Amino acid sequence: MNPCVHTPGDTSLPAASMTEIGGDFYEAIDIEQGLLLAVGDVVGHSLQATMVMGELRHALRAYAAQGHLPHVLLEHLDHLLGLHQPGWTATVCIVLVEPGNKRLHVANAGHLPPLFLAPGADPRYLTEHGPLLGMRWPQPPAVSHVIEPGSRLLMITDGLIETRDSDLFERLDLLSSAAAAGPEEPDGLCTKLLDAFGTEPEDDIIVFAARLQPPGTD
Repeated sequence: MNPCVHTPGDTSLPAASMTEIGGDFYEAIDIEQGLLLAVGDVVGHSLQATMVMGELRHALRAYAAQGHLPHVLLEHLDHLLGLHQPGWTATVCIVLVEPGNKRLHVANAGHLPPLFLAPGADPRYLTEHGPLLGMRWPQPPAVSHVIEPGSRLLMITDGLIETRDSDLFERLDLLSSAAAAGPEEPDGLCTKLLDAFGTEPEDDIIVFAARLQPPGTD
């Protein structure tokens, strides 16, 4: 799996599709410990929210290069946010995929849970959760999961599924079903989900997908 990101039309893994990025961000960072995937959302809609997002994104890359565990990365980001941007909060989910793509580790600071789709199994949300960044509260340790060859991982921001008149949990269920029936390739999956859920967005949208294969396989 290559540490690449793209908008619809490219063919790389993992894949990311986005519309009108403001306070939302994603990262795919190749580090010694594996491939670090992250999706985040600064609470609020303004130029300042975009600036805070940029600060968090650059800090995440710098802290990741130091080899910190996912939940430690979140604690560093929380400290940075409280120090330099008091009063602001953000959600960030980090997934670290170990070399060989046999195990992943999830740490989630208040963000929507990533969806894990293993071959031959029902899709399931990885519901490990910690507090929002900016609250100055400790983050629980990252939780590990075994990866079956060919599994897919989907990470989004809330603009894809949240609307004023809908139930969030019902929308998550709809997303899970649509992803399970969708294309295996990340590019096609992102496009399908945007077509199904992102036609009239009320917020920024990120759809971030990866197919987790053992090294040396297509």
